[in-house]
Formats: sequence, C-alpha cells, structure tokens
Amino acid sequence: MAEKPTYEELEQRLKELEKELGRRMRTKEALRQSEETARALLNATSDSAILIDTQGTIIAINEVAVHRLGKIKNKVVRMNLFDMFPPGVAKERKARAAEVVRSGEPAHFEDHIEELVFNNTFYPVFDRKGSVEKLAVYSRDITDQKRAQEALRESEEIFRNLASTAYDAMIMMDSQGNISFWNEAAARIFGYTKKEATGKNLHRLLAPEKYVQDFNERFSQFKATGQGDGIGKTLELSAIRKDGTEFPMELSLSSFQHRRQWNALGIIRDITRRKLAEEEHLQKEKLQSILEMTGAVCHELSQPLQNLILSSDALSAAISEDHPLYKHATEITGQADRIGEITKKLMGITKYETKDYIEGIKIIDIDKSSNKLKGSDL
Repeated sequence: MAEKPTYEELEQRLKELEKELGRRMRTKEALRQSEETARALLNATSDSAILIDTQGTIIAINEVAVHRLGKIKNKVVRMNLFDMFPPGVAKERKARAAEVVRSGEPAHFEDHIEELVFNNTFYPVFDRKGSVEKLAVYSRDITDQKRAQEALRESEEIFRNLASTAYDAMIMMDSQGNISFWNEAAARIFGYTKKEATGKNLHRLLAPEKYVQDFNERFSQFKATGQGDGIGKTLELSAIRKDGTEFPMELSLSSFQHRRQWNALGIIRDITRRKLAEEEHLQKEKLQSILEMTGAVCHELSQPLQNLILSSDALSAAISEDHPLYKHATEITGQADRIGEITKKLMGITKYETKDYIEGIKIIDIDKSSNKLKGSDL
C-alpha cells in the first residue's frame, strides 16, 4: 500500500502547480499579445496581405484584402483565394504560386483586374524540414501610380513632339548651369548637334563674353530661388554660333523645379532677318527724308540757277574774249552747269549709299545713290 504524501509534499506540489499555471498563463498572454501585434502589423499596411497554403486556401487575411475582395472576414478564411479572381488572373496567379512552391524563391509580378493594376509578391513560408508549406501573398494597388506614369509619359511625348517641330530653339539649363535639353531647332540655329551641346555649360558655349560675368554673379540667386532679371521676360540679346559668328536673338526665359532643383527653359528665336528688315526700313525712311529735302532744295534752286546761266551766257556774248570779265563770265557758266548736274543727281536719288568723310563721319554718296548719269537727263 502506497504511503500517503505528507503535508509538506502536498504543499510543495501545490506550489509547483501554481508555478506551472502562472507560466502557462504568461505564455498564453504572450501569445495573445503576439497575435495582436501580428494583426496590427498586417492591418497597418495599405497592401493586401494573405497567408495561404500551397493549394490556395486562405489561412489568414488582413482588413485591406478583405475590403478589396468584398467579403466578410470570418467567411473568407478557408476559402480558396484563386476562386475569387477572373479566370485569366486566377490562372496566372496559380502558376506563380506553383513556381514559388517548386523553386522556394519569391515571385514578383504585375497583373490587371478590370481597370485596376496590382503589384504582387508571393513569398515562400517553410516548414521545419525546409519544404514550402505556405505562401505569404502581398498585393499593392498601383493604379494611381501607373496612371500618373502614363500621364507623365504622354506629357513628355507631347513636349518632345512640340519641341521637335518648333521653329524656335528650346533649350533647358539644369541647376548646375549645364544644357539638359536641346531640340532640333537649337541644332539648326547654333550649329551644335544634340550630342555636342548636352551636358556643356550653357553660357560658356553660347553666350558672348560680355554676358558671362553678369550670369556668374547672379546664378547663385537663381539656384536658390528660381528668380532672375530675365525670368518671365522676353529679351533681345546676342549669342554665338558654333562657327564663332555672333547673331541677334530674342529670348523668352522661364524657370521650373525638377527634383527640387531650379532649372530654366529658354525659347530662342534668331532675329537676324528681322533686324536686317528693320535696318532696311530705317534706310528707306532716311532715303525718303533725303528725297523730300533734296526735292525741295532742287525746286528752289532751279529758277535762280536758270537765271544765273542765262545771265552769264548773255554777259559772255556781250563782251570780247580778251575782256577782263570774259574769263569770270565763262567760269560762272561752268559752275552753274556743274550745279545743274548735281541737282539732276539729287533729283535721281533712289537708294541710300554713304561714303567716309572726315573723322569717322559718313555722308551720302550722291554718285552711288543716284540713277542719273553725268550729262544724262534720264
């Protein structure tokens, strides 16, 4: 017959049981807290997170995934994940899951469900023997990101098309002062190919020396604020072509931020022809003024000149050639005739030509400007 435990033995066993019960209670509480932490982590993400077995049966699922699937959480567990997708999507995801089970490597891929785009990752979960027994499935809705990328791509394509067909040069300068964009018109106007120009310092390549110092002094302000004297304005300046020639240009300048750095966009028009046309117009205005003035002068000189010639001819006819005044009379006639020739030339001016006079002064070249030849009434 077994001996009954003593009081001390019973008390010792009771203490051991109390300790074991406390340990189990602590383990249970730690497990509960661990589960709560896991649920909080799963539900904190904006991605769908689902744990499935190798056949696709849902073991655990977060709130985001429940909402996207349009199911009730306590009903979706133990359902097959792949049965919830359209046939084409289900087939693709099953194949990806099978590959993860076979290879033990994660799978990353994108797919579409109606108009939505998802970025998916299937991670293998291994058992103690190293075999894949579960899959952790994460899906991120990247529809808005894809739409933004497509809108950006379309915007860039529109810009490239506009830039490639533009008559004016379109040049971008980055935050370091280097050329970051160079269209076909820029190549035509300046003579540098896109490859030759891109990455080069804009002002060292294209600006006359007279502008460089001012640019260097103001560039730090532009880098910090995107502001400058020329921003938002249209200016008439000059630039240097590849062959070294300087030409007049019209520059419209704006600034914008790219990757938090200030950049500049310049639209440049070669105004050489316009300047030549303006100069031609100015010459025509000068010519018109000259014509009006010479016409009035010649008109006023015409009658007195005729009277002078008639009087000198009459004087020459009235006296003999050996008379002391005869020489002077013929001289008067000769000079009057010369004035008459000059008057004809003045009346025949049709263009504006100049010649050097003294001390750098230019005067109108009557012979080159007139269509009246000496001795001709044409």
